[in-house]
Amino acid sequence: MARLSELPRCDRERSSRVNEVWRPLGLHHELRLVFRVDGVCWGAAGMVRMADFTDREVEFLTAVAPALACATRVAACAGGGGPERAAIVVATVDGEVRAATAAAREWRDELDDIAPGRFAVMVRAVVSGARAAPSGTFGARVRGSRGGWILLRAARLVSDDDETAVTLERASGDALVDLLFAAYGLTSREREICREVLTGASTVDTAEALGISAHTVQDHLEAVFAKVGVWSRGEPAARLRG
Repeated sequence: MARLSELPRCDRERSSRVNEVWRPLGLHHELRLVFRVDGVCWGAAGMVRMADFTDREVEFLTAVAPALACATRVAACAGGGGPERAAIVVATVDGEVRAATAAAREWRDELDDIAPGRFAVMVRAVVSGARAAPSGTFGARVRGSRGGWILLRAARLVSDDDETAVTLERASGDALVDLLFAAYGLTSREREICREVLTGASTVDTAEALGISAHTVQDHLEAVFAKVGVWSRGEPAARLRG
């Protein structure tokens, strides 16, 4: 939790976000907080307004942040509908959309359902990330308005116009495995065993690969069953792949 007013004045004066985005809109104060549970950050929020945030407001947000983190973790396990066709957007240096495939309109509608203009904001964000990264690529994962997760991947194009290609697609399978491991609260050993299960390895093969006994593997699997809410060996793979 941090208030903009608590930062050193020199840092506030150097902030391009404050000087170029908030102040022209008459907004001089910002408060940011992160939603953590079990040491993992599940989300963040930033709020801006004309007057500074009071100590009482900061205390309230600090109190509710853990509950919001838990709710976000639960939501991470939920699937959703929405567009299934991947889309490609070509954006300028400033993140303005110059061209797009027909499916991009469906993704824009889903993202803008949550907040008008969210599609444009996310495109600018990943374009900026790709331009700042040495590899010229950047990715982000965001929740959609119909549940589930959306993957945005940006990659700088080799062109005279210095454009960036952004792809949007529904996240599933391997793209969500690590997120779901954390959401279900699996331990490091349980995650290792689940990865073996996802490859189709038997209990004996898993035990040999990890240097533990088959009984220990089974004990860990039973713990995984309880956390994921399934009853057989094949179900965790289906749930985590789904």
